[in-house]
Amino acid sequence: MLIINNKTKTEIEKVVKNAMYDAMIELDRSKKYFTEEALRYIVMSHIGKLKTFGQFPNSGNGKTRLVFEFPYKRAKTREHTYRPDIASIQFNSISQRNPEISEHLLAIELKIKNNVDDIKKCRHYISEKAGRMTFKLAICIVLPPKLSNGVISKIHAKEITTRGNSRILFCTVQKDDTGNKAPITMWLV
Repeated sequence: MLIINNKTKTEIEKVVKNAMYDAMIELDRSKKYFTEEALRYIVMSHIGKLKTFGQFPNSGNGKTRLVFEFPYKRAKTREHTYRPDIASIQFNSISQRNPEISEHLLAIELKIKNNVDDIKKCRHYISEKAGRMTFKLAICIVLPPKLSNGVISKIHAKEITTRGNSRILFCTVQKDDTGNKAPITMWLV
């Protein structure tokens, strides 16, 4: 069973930033043809290299697997089923096809719009009361097609916290001190 500690969080931050650098390069090259599917593939490839949350493509040799669009059922009192863009799912055995474990490792939401609405979904994924399963960590990645610091302004300062007690990582792109585009990450409460 994976224990989420500061070392794991530091590793995941680094991997997400590296994925964002690659996504920014691809966005610059592809321009208007860059899609959320391309971002999904880039992020999944980087998360798979870490091997903590599964591999991509899945080798079939582990109980932890990375999957696209995993159906996350909300609590019976709530409507709709969310589908995290990427999820790290745990199985009881290597040959099992459907997960029976109610706590999984990672859910990731991706957007290529200037929009932070998926933070709400990430809060559901880590809440024990919101759905029929929970995730230890959730990541919300926003890569707007046009660089704007407006993404950060949509997040309230009281939501930003230290790495230690948070289970939601938010990543986007903004201009650094030299005026270049750079991915930034922050942990949210």
